[in-house]
Amino acid sequence: MPVDVKELPPDKILEQLAQLFMATVHDRQVYCVFAPYAKLRAFQQRIKLQVESNGFEGPEGGRIEYISLNNEVFAHLKTLGKYDQAMKLADARRDDQLKALLSQTFRDLITRRIETPGVSGLILCDFELLYAYDLGGNDISIARQVAINGKRVCLLIPGVMRDGRLWIFDEDPESRKEFPDALVFKNSGWVFEIA
Repeated sequence: MPVDVKELPPDKILEQLAQLFMATVHDRQVYCVFAPYAKLRAFQQRIKLQVESNGFEGPEGGRIEYISLNNEVFAHLKTLGKYDQAMKLADARRDDQLKALLSQTFRDLITRRIETPGVSGLILCDFELLYAYDLGGNDISIARQVAINGKRVCLLIPGVMRDGRLWIFDEDPESRKEFPDALVFKNSGWVFEIA
């Protein structure tokens, strides 16, 4: 395992993330927490409860928001009035058009949420929908684009680190893909593996 990945128990990772979220920053900040599904699911519940109880704050009381992409991309489709269109595209097997619609919706959701007044960071989890429609590569890098000017993003990734690369959905050889390297700031001290 690379030296720059911190393997820590969940409590220590929560402490480190709380410190990172509370610090005043001006540069790009993307944090990653990864583990196989079984460990990650339990951690996700803990961090979600922490966010809901305002246990994570950004500088000057800025809110941190927890976003389950599987749930919230569909909810955002409804908010935008495009849910029925998405269902029709899915039924008609117009995969490229559905992929484009989901991609636009994902980008709009993340951008709106990070730019909401009072929000200083996002915690993103549940990437299955994005990868099922092959939105991983370029579209997921929106997380890097929005983590600027004091905003930050934390990614909760179901995966393992091998040969210095992070593999998402590693338990299933047919679904396994390399997580975009540009999102894993390996030399930053912001990459955590759940021990």
